[in-house]
Amino acid sequence: MDKMLCNYKEYRRLLETIPGIDSVSSMSILAELGIEMCQFKNAAQLCKWAGLAPGSDESAGKVHNRHITKGGKYIKPLLVQCAWAAVKDKKKPYYACKFQELAGRGVNKKVAIIAIARKILVAIFHMFVKKEEWHPSDCDSSYAPSGVTIKKETKKLKKCVEILKYLGLDMKTVVKVVTDLFGCTVDEEGNVYSEMTGEIVLGIP
Repeated sequence: MDKMLCNYKEYRRLLETIPGIDSVSSMSILAELGIEMCQFKNAAQLCKWAGLAPGSDESAGKVHNRHITKGGKYIKPLLVQCAWAAVKDKKKPYYACKFQELAGRGVNKKVAIIAIARKILVAIFHMFVKKEEWHPSDCDSSYAPSGVTIKKETKKLKKCVEILKYLGLDMKTVVKVVTDLFGCTVDEEGNVYSEMTGEIVLGIP
């Protein structure tokens, strides 16, 4: 397959700038999509072809039900797999933030991950048309949505900690969960150590 895609190196490189897409999945996506987006009128038509467009049965302006259109036998599960990888990407948390935003609005996780897969496919369409690397218009230099701020996220974190405390989680466990994200460890006394230097970065007086 690699030989078949030797002429698609630039498109593979573009794909691999997207969170959740690696060298293996980029090859598979190219095998399914190709590189010619002119066969689709727009990104919405591509999503419909791939089975990722939200469908609706509308009458007199009212939506009676919503479902995901059928199709995309191979590309759909592939993009869903990439979407799961994207929402777990810590270096580029763009889709992770989008996923949490949907979950925070009460959207079912399975529905939310389909929405992320659709966003990835829309991004691919525009990237291939413009031959540009991935960088959504609402994405800042840290690869997070531009509306995300430290103040807002800190407020959310405090709320999560309060919920964990209410559920019975002790302070030491909460601290361990947070410090793990920063690559640190906590000893029995509650001191936080850097795994790289071994130095105490937060000591308990």
